[in-house]
Amino acid sequence: MILSKNKWNILYSNNYSDYEIIDILHKIKGIDDYVSYFNLGFKDFYDPYLFKNMDIVVKKIKTSIKNNDKILIYGDYDVDGITATSILYRILKEKGADVYFKLPNRFQTGYGLSKDVVKEIIQDRFNLVITVDNGITSVDEVKELIDNGITVIVTDHHEPKESLPPTPYIVHSYILKDYPFDGLCGAGVAFKIAEAIDKDYIRKYVDLLMLGTIADMMPQIDENRAFINEGLKRINDSNVPGIRALLDNMGIKIKGVKDISYNIAPKLNALGRIGDASIAVDLLTTDNKEKIAQDIQNIMDADRLRKELTIQNTELAYKMIDESEPVNVIYSNEFYEGVLGIIAQKVMKKTSKITGVFTIDQEGNARGSFRTIGEYNLLDLLEKCSDLLEKFGGHEKACGVNLSASNLKPLKDRLISLTSQKTATVLPTIDVALSLNHSLINIDFLHNLEQFSLEDTCFLFKDLTVVNTSLLVDKHTKLKCKLDNGKYVTVIVFNDQSLFYNISPMDKISFIGELKINTYLNSSYIQIVASDYQVEHIQVIDYRTRYDFKEGEKYFNTETGLLINNNFDNLNDLTLLIKEEAPNIVYLGPNATHIKAKETINLTILKHAIFIIDKEVKISMMILQKELKVTRDTLDVIIKIFEELNLVQTQGGVVSSLPREKGYRVNLETSETYKTYMASEEVEFLLTGPVDKIKEYIIQALE
Repeated sequence: MILSKNKWNILYSNNYSDYEIIDILHKIKGIDDYVSYFNLGFKDFYDPYLFKNMDIVVKKIKTSIKNNDKILIYGDYDVDGITATSILYRILKEKGADVYFKLPNRFQTGYGLSKDVVKEIIQDRFNLVITVDNGITSVDEVKELIDNGITVIVTDHHEPKESLPPTPYIVHSYILKDYPFDGLCGAGVAFKIAEAIDKDYIRKYVDLLMLGTIADMMPQIDENRAFINEGLKRINDSNVPGIRALLDNMGIKIKGVKDISYNIAPKLNALGRIGDASIAVDLLTTDNKEKIAQDIQNIMDADRLRKELTIQNTELAYKMIDESEPVNVIYSNEFYEGVLGIIAQKVMKKTSKITGVFTIDQEGNARGSFRTIGEYNLLDLLEKCSDLLEKFGGHEKACGVNLSASNLKPLKDRLISLTSQKTATVLPTIDVALSLNHSLINIDFLHNLEQFSLEDTCFLFKDLTVVNTSLLVDKHTKLKCKLDNGKYVTVIVFNDQSLFYNISPMDKISFIGELKINTYLNSSYIQIVASDYQVEHIQVIDYRTRYDFKEGEKYFNTETGLLINNNFDNLNDLTLLIKEEAPNIVYLGPNATHIKAKETINLTILKHAIFIIDKEVKISMMILQKELKVTRDTLDVIIKIFEELNLVQTQGGVVSSLPREKGYRVNLETSETYKTYMASEEVEFLLTGPVDKIKEYIIQALE
């Protein structure tokens, strides 16, 4: 039995046709009319002047352009911040502004406005600063800029603090409540400002807005879906030369949302994780072909390095997990800061615990990233720890944190205390659309999903029968499974060696995950990419002849599993052990057998032995062994049985027949050696026999 790592919230049953499922999946997304949903477009964009303060913000920007003020757009190093910066930079440059952009460096200043950045802005004598995708929590920093004669426009979509920055020029996606849709990302807010300045010009670059919206995982409904629909129409023939060149370099065409999430967004994000995210803004704002080519090379190099660092740092973090702690706070000066968020997410998923991962510099400063699960709100928790922190910010489920390394343990202790009234180890809930009929696990059905951008749907694939298993590059489990219609499907569980060592052919296993098409050597086949799994029955994993027992033992379930690799004298001892341990999963180790003799001692061989002894009356052990064609160990057991039955005696290596009445009969059960031997033979016969018989015995023992 294998328990799932998450709580599965199954929204619908499985008794639906493929077309009914399409309707259901749209309803889950809150879409009653998916024809209209996919036709959302420019006509459905809201008037940007519905934003409170939009009129005074646009007026201020236009005045600054007219006065030839020195304007700075201050963004963020993720895709949302990069695209938001690019959108505003393009519109202001088009209008003749003396405009510059600056993105924070996560390794030097961290997210958002900081005191050091403020000093640089003041020294560079900017007249107007426009924050995009940040600024709403930078109350003190905005005040300092204003005190130095610099006008500040704050555009953001993040959670504010109790007080807002002291500027009248705030455009926020929801805190002022006037705009009809509160799900915009930072790029969305920036785009609405650009629309208010020149709608016709900026809409040519709607694919930039689409990138930010998808990459920041904003809800794909309402105006956001209109952004996405219009962006998808244009991105393959983008008005942004850098996007066209990037797609050409990668050799891909964008078909849907997933192509952005898995192919484009990680590449652009890599720059902020590795070094200078402003290269991405250059790519999205320049028309210079040589500059674009160099920018793309830098992006690809950063992405390769990001992948390598993620693998190395994740392996290190996994080794540092303390299973006894209810909250993970992991830190090392070996961690690379740019991938801390990715690692925290992986550790959180692996352990189902609130997780913070930190790197420590030479001055003893700790920078890190938190991820949470279940009902825990990180912002609320960290607010109650603010006396231990220098800086924190983000979302309910993900936050960046700066603090002194000396406060890491007090922070963990505080978080444990704050979550002690409920267990901090909470299974996160995953919404699963429905349990999918095995007959719909095919390429045609997946094409239907792709047609409506539903290929990322999480389904339940229930009770697949394992046929065989393999381990890919020592870390991904691949299974071939049989469906209830007799067909087969491949299942991939990425970054999970444990399943390979805890599953056997004929096990019934259920997965949640997505359907994918895998193309190899010009052949395409369906596969399931699983995010979680469970086995509901008792399992017996056979390691009796496997070469990888030592490696597999690292992944055995030590809490509810039982390893049988010792000799048992009888089935009663084995039964008592099984009843006492009540295992969900049993591992048969390499030594789960008795190795005594090649021969089996049965009634036939005993009759033959006593016949020879009685015939000769006296016979040497050596000759008797030769006559019986058995090992000396087997012969010793036979002679001991005969002695206990008063049939023979031995002296000096000679066996003599004892006199007895004609027709004398013996009861073998009166020989303790015989009973012990037969009991051990019985358990050996079981433990060296077929796995299904062992499993049947274990189930009966547990009843």
